[in-house]
Amino acid sequence: MSDIQHFVPPAGPEEVDVLGRLRQPIPAGVTSVYVGAYSRPGDLVVVPYCQGPGVVLEIVAAGRRALAINFDPLLALLTRAMLSPLPARDVDAAVARVGDSLKQGVPLRRTLLDLYATTCPACLRPVSADYFVWEREGTAPVAKQIRCPNCEWDGEAAAGPEDRERAAEVRPRGMHYHYLRERVIPALAAEPGLRERMENLLGLYSDRNIYALAELIIKVESLFPQGPVQEALKLLLLDCLDRCSSLTVPPGRAPRRDGLTRPPRFLECNVWRAFEEAAGRLGRAFGRPAVELAENVEELLAPGSGAAAFAGQGLVRDLPLWLPPRSLSLVISSPPPLNAPAWTLSYLWGAWLLDTEAVAPLLPLLRQRRADAMLYARVMGSSLQKLGGLLADGGRLVLVPSGQRRAMVDALALAAGSARLAVRTLVARGDDYRLELSPSWPDPPAAPAPAASLPLAEAIRQAALEAAVEAVRARGEPAEWSTLHAASQRHLAEAGLLARALEAGEGGGPTPLDLVAEEVRTALEDPALERLQPTGGSPELWWLARPLDLPAPLADRVEAAAHALLQNSATPWSEVDFERALYALFPGDLTPGAGLVPACLRSYGQEVSPGQWQLRAEDRPEARDAEREEVAGQLLALGERMGYRAAPHPPFDLAWFDGKKLQALFVVRWRAAVHEALSLGGRPGAAQRYLVIPGGRAALVGEKLERNPLWQRAVEEGGWRFIKYRHVRQLAGQPEIDEYVLRTVVGLDPVAEREGAQLRLF
Repeated sequence: MSDIQHFVPPAGPEEVDVLGRLRQPIPAGVTSVYVGAYSRPGDLVVVPYCQGPGVVLEIVAAGRRALAINFDPLLALLTRAMLSPLPARDVDAAVARVGDSLKQGVPLRRTLLDLYATTCPACLRPVSADYFVWEREGTAPVAKQIRCPNCEWDGEAAAGPEDRERAAEVRPRGMHYHYLRERVIPALAAEPGLRERMENLLGLYSDRNIYALAELIIKVESLFPQGPVQEALKLLLLDCLDRCSSLTVPPGRAPRRDGLTRPPRFLECNVWRAFEEAAGRLGRAFGRPAVELAENVEELLAPGSGAAAFAGQGLVRDLPLWLPPRSLSLVISSPPPLNAPAWTLSYLWGAWLLDTEAVAPLLPLLRQRRADAMLYARVMGSSLQKLGGLLADGGRLVLVPSGQRRAMVDALALAAGSARLAVRTLVARGDDYRLELSPSWPDPPAAPAPAASLPLAEAIRQAALEAAVEAVRARGEPAEWSTLHAASQRHLAEAGLLARALEAGEGGGPTPLDLVAEEVRTALEDPALERLQPTGGSPELWWLARPLDLPAPLADRVEAAAHALLQNSATPWSEVDFERALYALFPGDLTPGAGLVPACLRSYGQEVSPGQWQLRAEDRPEARDAEREEVAGQLLALGERMGYRAAPHPPFDLAWFDGKKLQALFVVRWRAAVHEALSLGGRPGAAQRYLVIPGGRAALVGEKLERNPLWQRAVEEGGWRFIKYRHVRQLAGQPEIDEYVLRTVVGLDPVAEREGAQLRLF
């Protein structure tokens, strides 16, 4: 079995946007790649810490069975309800029944909508606001969002006196407040600190939202006994609990995924509208064919069982009770987040919607005021050890921490060492990591590990520096932190230094996690590396202090490989298959950036049918070589027409001379050959330099420049300008040409004559 050494990119639509504060599921399309590589049809694939239905659907679609568990009852509810969804019409009918039920002789829908009653600023008729905007320190709403059904006015308006009065009508800490409080607090009677924290969390909801949420919970539980309809409605309520707290920011602002303090401006959402919108948003899942789920693990594992999966609440420590040792070929998971606010909200919402017994497994996490990464490493080490014991020889444990804190990746690498699992692969693209473990070590690395006689801190620092320098050298261009971070952690694991850190940590002093993190940071401050500050769209990058004898820049190699994939394929590529094939050519530290691969595809490919791409006819090498010669000839002719002497001028393609003075230098290429042009040298300011490229390369050149501040600086200092092939042809066809006309076509668009606009146009 060959390892997947490369980054597996996401593919396909993401899961429905539900519970973004609590979960980071495995990105779409990733699971199917690992399932296809590391398991066979009919195999059982285990998904601990399952955070959504997508991973299970991909396993079942590949002809395998899935055992998916999570200690968090809310995530288990979400997974189960969306794997075996009710028909959308049944959910709509249930929502309508809740809305039509009476509250003191008035339909509940009307009662809840009236909590947010206001006046349309356009037609002055009564209307229910979608939400009110509050300021953190304010005592009343400052704005409101309205979609008026009478005059169709849709927009935000300032809140008025009636809105402030309406917000104060619901009595603070009334019956509904105490109803919700009693669903949480009694179980925490022996833990006053936790009880106080839960009571404080009730303050994340306005008085009228407390009223509305409590009414909905009461009605759902009274109208629908335990069963699939109640599960579906509680999933809608769970979405409401998330969106209707004061942690929700106004549209257009980045949502907060951590922290439990109100943002400077927050929303008070209309709870009934949120309930109806949740039904619409989840309707896509509710209309999907159901997966045949087992009622319990024993049913899934029973001989002859027709069930495709089990999804429910469960603990990793219980898996060995159900499964024999060394029986699995693949375990795949997005590990639980290292996020104390997420654990706290899970407990609160789970106690409200389910009961305190269901959320009891969260109590050990809840007792942490802050997420303790070292404790997380120890707990995960114990879990990984149990999971590793279930893997057959050659089996794989794949962890996909996506969008998580880097301390969590450090903790997982350390946990793997404590569980005596080998790190087969650790790659990163931005904050998206892929960590592949196995119960046996691969062949030892060719490079010798740091001498065992070195002090531990020095050995870690030296190994991390070696890994970082080698990663940058292999790429031939600056690398971002996540690339160096993954390379360092992988190298430390291979060298046995994470295991040494764990052993040393037993004697006191800094924790193993702190020791490793500090020494890796120190390694990246070594004089062998140069730190490049972010510019434009680039993140913070690291480069070599002495960049000698390097391979071609990774961006250029990726471009060439992308062109070759398109050229050599007899049939069109889907975008998903193209990305997977291209990433597979660049394993480990050579992982391309997220924007480069699609930029290459769109630069050289054309979409011949929806989602299907093939090489443009004009981008076949023979066509482009001929066009390049033609454009170079046109530039020679244009120079002569403008009164210059034009001639070939190696290593440039041609030059214009004003007498003996070098006036302009041209590099004509059909690739996005920024590095090649910049490496030709020459004294800055001696002559105007032009890189002449096809128009289809403009966005790709822009992507390369945006991610490489060294090239940005060289373009500016060297006075480089860009001209498209078509502009050269346009000039060649004009009867008169002069310097002014030439300046109008310099840049990626004619408006590029503006001072400093060159890079912004990319």
